[in-house]
Amino acid sequence: MRVVIPALMSCVVTFGASLSAQPTSSTPARPAALPAGWEPHHPDAIIQQMQRAVAGNPALASRQISAVLLHGAEPRVAAFGLHSLAAMARPEGSDVVLHFLEHRRPGLRRHAVAAAVAIGGRAMTRALERRLGDPDPDVRGDAAMGLGEIGDANSLTQLWLAFERDLESSLHAEGSALLRAAARSIARIGYGTDVDRLIGYLRRAPFRTLTDAFLVTLQRDAINPQLKLRVVNAIGNLATPEAREFLNQFVQNHRGRPNAYVDAARTAASRIQ
Repeated sequence: MRVVIPALMSCVVTFGASLSAQPTSSTPARPAALPAGWEPHHPDAIIQQMQRAVAGNPALASRQISAVLLHGAEPRVAAFGLHSLAAMARPEGSDVVLHFLEHRRPGLRRHAVAAAVAIGGRAMTRALERRLGDPDPDVRGDAAMGLGEIGDANSLTQLWLAFERDLESSLHAEGSALLRAAARSIARIGYGTDVDRLIGYLRRAPFRTLTDAFLVTLQRDAINPQLKLRVVNAIGNLATPEAREFLNQFVQNHRGRPNAYVDAARTAASRIQ
């Protein structure tokens, strides 16, 4: 646990520079008793106390840091605290993470998303699904990616809804962060029917929106080789320079025994002018 502290500090210094010193909550923080000896009015001292706490008992540290954040703290302190809760990944941090997922500052909501992913569980998963509709595009993308990391297949319905909604409204030539992350998470936790559904978007969605998703599909042991072959053939049928680049990269990075879908990728790439 001790090795986490420098990484946490560097993350907060980087991100904290973009946060002005205003209250951390869009609504009054719920009453919380500060741990004995913790001084909320000295941010640097609070961060040092958090560092010491994380190096000790993680359950106690999670409760102490949660109390400090719910009591109210500067944004950089809140960011450090959320990073600490993510590093410890303890359920004792759940309440404060849920609180910050609703925070008015997108930056702190992103920190809360990372902590929610680390803690996991049903409550965090459902809260992340709600963030798929967040006003901030980066928060939406982080939430979509996080759902794939948690790996709850019950999130597939919400991921598909977010993907299709964003596809209709996105103005980005290469797709939005949410589109790319949702497609990747669908490929990561979805079933064969979900992969077939993604294939159906090859000519409807920007190709770069789907590349990470198809790489995940082709690398998943749980996916049937025949389905992987269908993915390769569908991409090859696009006959675009982007498709050729993707297939060549896949072949070059493949590790393991030769197989039908790798051979098909090599052949398809060679035919594209």
